[in-house]
Amino acid sequence: MAQNQGKNLITRPPIVVVMGHVDHGKTTLLDNIKKTNLAAKEAGGITQSIGAYEIKHEGKKITFIDTPGHEAFSKMRARGAKIADLAILVVAADDSVQPQTKESINILNETKTPFIVAINKIDKPNADIEKTKNDLMQNNVFLEGAGGNVSWHKISAKSGEGINELLDLILLAAELENLTYDPDVSAKGIIIEAKLDSRRGITASAIIENGILKVGNHIATKTACGKIKSLGNFIGEPVSQLEPSAPALILGFETLPEIGEEFMTGEIALSKTETKKEITIRPKAEIKTKETRPQLNLIIKADVSGSLEALSGIVKNLNQEKIKINVLEEQVGEITDGDVKSAGDNNSIIIGFNVKTTKAAENLARAREIKIVTSKIIYEIIQMIEKEMEAIEKPAPLAEIEILSIFSQKDKKQLVGGKVASGTLKKNISVKILRQNEEIGSGKITSLKSFKQEVNQILSPNEGGIMIESVTIIIVGDRLIVEAPKK
Repeated sequence: MAQNQGKNLITRPPIVVVMGHVDHGKTTLLDNIKKTNLAAKEAGGITQSIGAYEIKHEGKKITFIDTPGHEAFSKMRARGAKIADLAILVVAADDSVQPQTKESINILNETKTPFIVAINKIDKPNADIEKTKNDLMQNNVFLEGAGGNVSWHKISAKSGEGINELLDLILLAAELENLTYDPDVSAKGIIIEAKLDSRRGITASAIIENGILKVGNHIATKTACGKIKSLGNFIGEPVSQLEPSAPALILGFETLPEIGEEFMTGEIALSKTETKKEITIRPKAEIKTKETRPQLNLIIKADVSGSLEALSGIVKNLNQEKIKINVLEEQVGEITDGDVKSAGDNNSIIIGFNVKTTKAAENLARAREIKIVTSKIIYEIIQMIEKEMEAIEKPAPLAEIEILSIFSQKDKKQLVGGKVASGTLKKNISVKILRQNEEIGSGKITSLKSFKQEVNQILSPNEGGIMIESVTIIIVGDRLIVEAPKK
């Protein structure tokens, strides 16, 4: 973060970003520092949205930014590093340097953010501190005591060993950075998260960089503006004002601000508010009519902007060699009946990450047979989408029949007995004939009987008589497959 200049500068607390590979103990470290149970509340033990927290050590404040470890959240990690004055790079001693470790190192180097290495999980039986230090050196991180100047400390985030010493290092590094702010200028800072609450409206999480943020301030970013109706600290307690380095919960934006945007207050913000600049809604994706690949249409909903960005990014980067993905809409907020109507109009599946579905939406989706897929864990969302793609590429058969007996075979007409193992067998449909999982021919069902009565269909798991026209001679043990028509 850039240093401020002015006559009445006041020392401010350091802003520290915690980075590292998934499951290396970033959230556990913060959990121990804060003496709360944040980690247990996170779905799957994974922090999936950026958060900011304030603590005191030796009577001095420190603001921590926690960033998600999953690869899908790389943009959020980069933003966290740009906002921060200092960073803690957490590396597990039992796992050493991993892909997100390397990514974090690259981000810290690109943003020129000073950092301290915390070698975690030293209490594990297979912990290897020396190997971890050597692996860091292989990635151009040269630690103190090993020919470099990067401060480091061994810790156990689980037991708390070494954490006080780590905090001491942070305060020492902060003194060297000479962090200050000017209380007389209009407040500014960075939006780190934004969400739409069905009851409260739009709330934004932010880090204050300079000036003093107050209730009643006109506030604006490049894409959103408003007037601060209420202000909360990092634990949500209402406050009248907040100073730099403090995490702020802001209620008052008229439209959803973009994450990573700088916010400002004062005359500039007032002018933006007065003009009531409209925000352009993200346009729906245009489906190309000449596309030859099968297509999967999605509507994506997420709890906060950062999660939406990450999920949208990873979806668009999935392998689309065989199946084309169209993200028609992407929005923050719960799944509503309006989303279901839109999905019905565009033959779409609704994907929801860490969001609720309204009762009206559930009822409408059930009535219109619209699929809604939700989860609090991004891995599961990705797997669900991949399954939908597989289903389009290799759709499950509408029916599968096991041949149990042969009654007659004359010319092309064959009367056989079979069991409907899955689905529904109907008259006047085409089937594939499989023998030992190899397709050997095809045919057409011309007649069905159940208990000697002519019927139009036979449902699984019932048996019946089947008249099939085919040049392929059917034997006991063969299977008939009814495939779904290609879209």
